[in-house]
Amino acid sequence: MVEFTRIAAAMAVIVSLSIMGFAGVVSQSQDTARANEEDVPASATDPVQRQWTIAMYWASDNDLDGMTETFIQMWREHTTNTDDIALCVFIDRLDAPANISTYTEEGWVERAALGEVNSSSPNILQSFLEYALTEPMLSAENYMLIMQDHGLGYLGLCADEGLPDSDIEKAWMSIDGFGGAVREVLDSTGEDLDIITLDACTLAVVEVAYELRNTASYLVASELGVPFDGINYRALLSGLSEFPEIEPVDLACKMVADYAEWYSAPLGTYPTLYPYLQDFATLSVIDLALISEVGDAFAALSSELLPKDTSLGKIMKDASIDAWVTIWCNNMGCGFYSDIQTMFTIIADEVRHSHPSVAAACDNLVLTAKGAIVDSWASWRFRDVPTGLSVFVCPSIGMFDVNWDSLGRVYDSIGLDFVEDSSWDEVLGSYFCTVKQYGL
Repeated sequence: MVEFTRIAAAMAVIVSLSIMGFAGVVSQSQDTARANEEDVPASATDPVQRQWTIAMYWASDNDLDGMTETFIQMWREHTTNTDDIALCVFIDRLDAPANISTYTEEGWVERAALGEVNSSSPNILQSFLEYALTEPMLSAENYMLIMQDHGLGYLGLCADEGLPDSDIEKAWMSIDGFGGAVREVLDSTGEDLDIITLDACTLAVVEVAYELRNTASYLVASELGVPFDGINYRALLSGLSEFPEIEPVDLACKMVADYAEWYSAPLGTYPTLYPYLQDFATLSVIDLALISEVGDAFAALSSELLPKDTSLGKIMKDASIDAWVTIWCNNMGCGFYSDIQTMFTIIADEVRHSHPSVAAACDNLVLTAKGAIVDSWASWRFRDVPTGLSVFVCPSIGMFDVNWDSLGRVYDSIGLDFVEDSSWDEVLGSYFCTVKQYGL
């Protein structure tokens, strides 16, 4: 709470000073200021509204810190239209104090020096996002939040390794905490997010998307490990600078196309940081207004699968393995996720005659998932297995009860709305956490 109080106070000061500066408030009395406002048309006193403000949460208080200067330079170089585009950037580095900076027509300006903070804390994200959405000079028609750091699927994102006086080696922001922080800001400010981009590994999973339902129009994320270059910032910022009137859905889809261009190009075409993952990349756009229907479809399937039917065990296990999106490459320790459309299409085809009601529920799940995926791309090496959205499927009880960092983040005990609403954890426990049911 100490760090949250400090950053909140810093935010308040910044907002106050900014409002004074941009409104031209000097030493006038309140009565004089009010009289002057009556002589000026309302449109003239309104802050200039940009087309887009991008709130970038650069949480590099970990092994990614060495890339910080490279990315800052890239963002500045390719944001060429600061009349229509503004960047608001939170930066937490490994051996430097955190800060909030903006990039506008004023150039790169540090707005708040925050000292040592825990960038894995939802409170820190909440304060930063509230500032980005309410600061008058950042007022925009459209807003995008980009989270940049490590990701661990349903287990969390934004690893902070630089916590002084702490026994925790690496802290993570929970998905429940992340979703809650975003919702709190939207509720308190009355503003809307058009796009949430998760530039981190294995976050295009239904558990994450469901937690973020209705927090933004679209989610842009990857089903598997994200190469160190991340999303194609050069194309995003230069393209947005040239065509700032682009609609949010078109911008989200353009990000997928730009990603595909970057990671499909022959090595040496672009100045990549780490080329070894060039051939293993995915990115998709999820319509967050439709993700609740996917959760409902999972719940309907769970009701068909529970209590467990032993004859379905091997079919489900084999289908999940065939649909694992990380089977062809290093999954960066991000766990086991099966592509929803691929896995449940296989199951439906296998059980259509023996279990028609299960097949129908799988068909419905595939249909709803397909409807929620606006756009998707995957490297050719994946042979069309990833289609845009995955779900956690544990290969054993050990993976279900995984204890990654001594924080006890077990799948069914970390506040995931998807788990609560779909009963998918019960399906996993019944069909994937033993071997006896397969007759082995």
